[in-house]
Amino acid sequence: MTNRLYLDYAATTPVREEVLAAMLPFFSQSGYNASSVHAEGRAAKAALDDARERVARVLHCRPKEVVFTGGGSEADTLAILGTARASVNDRKALVSLPTEHHAVLHALAAAADEGFETRFVPVDRDGLALPDALAAAIDERTLLVSVMLANNELGVLQPVKTIAQLAHRSGALFHTDAVQAGQYLDLDVRELEADLVSLAAHKFYGPKGTGVLYVREGIAVKPLIHGGSQEFGKRAGTENVAAAVGLATALELAAAERTEAADRVRSVRDAFEQRVLARIPDVRVN
Repeated sequence: MTNRLYLDYAATTPVREEVLAAMLPFFSQSGYNASSVHAEGRAAKAALDDARERVARVLHCRPKEVVFTGGGSEADTLAILGTARASVNDRKALVSLPTEHHAVLHALAAAADEGFETRFVPVDRDGLALPDALAAAIDERTLLVSVMLANNELGVLQPVKTIAQLAHRSGALFHTDAVQAGQYLDLDVRELEADLVSLAAHKFYGPKGTGVLYVREGIAVKPLIHGGSQEFGKRAGTENVAAAVGLATALELAAAERTEAADRVRSVRDAFEQRVLARIPDVRVN
């Protein structure tokens, strides 16, 4: 076989030409430290600020609520361990699903090692959280509920707005891993009613190794990486301006093309499922 057809776009996507073109100057003539006070540093800081504002417009939030990270896994870990370690009250329970991405599950395991209680709500045969079990798991001791928007394996969409409202009624925070949703779903954080939202650029034709954590203003998050005061004190280290610019460009393109892309992929999926169901007995589509 000399030709291969890549079908693993749920795992990662290639960088779009427009995204690469936007990033390239920040690897060379504009590749300076955004924390420096000289003219070159200020220009890099202006590009970083612009990228943050562009992401904020897509998410319908304030720029200072956008934290650039090293990817979706870091964003998930910062959301879970960061809020857990910042907690100063008796809320020590973390609620999630057993079908979450390992970035969430392993962060919860790390929190459990630090003394936090983890509660996992069962899902039905379609992968949806069981409503009664979810309601029973959230109480006055719950600090954070973390449920992904779109499952990375099944594609099932959780009713995150309803779950967020349930968490808020008990005084808990709500985080959603929206990494798999960036290319196809509306990411308006106001509509989702989420307090924390994780994204990864490489799922929507951006660069690998860069992500975003939306942190609603007023929520305390302890950094995982210590050093300088970058990213509003939530993530130390010299900012990756090229990656931030690439993520912002890719996210804008994804938002502008979302309806068309979703319709196209849905039609391909439906046609594939229909052929499988017609030709292979005893098949069940999750």
